[in-house]
Amino acid sequence: MKLVDAIQQYQSIIYEVELGDNLVRLQARKDLSKLSTFLTKELGSDALRRIMKEAQCQAHNHKRSTSS
Repeated sequence: MKLVDAIQQYQSIIYEVELGDNLVRLQARKDLSKLSTFLTKELGSDALRRIMKEAQCQAHNHKRSTSS
């Protein structure tokens, strides 16, 4: 798996979960665990935490902009 693809997939799942999408597939949730492990090994936990926070912020900003 390419690192860029893993980051994008990880961010996409985090984004959907933060938007409150309860229909996020079970498989996506399993993938999140695998992606977390892979990305932590490749980038370290601090970098992964920043990637996660970025996706969460984007989702929160999206929610705010659509609720106005």
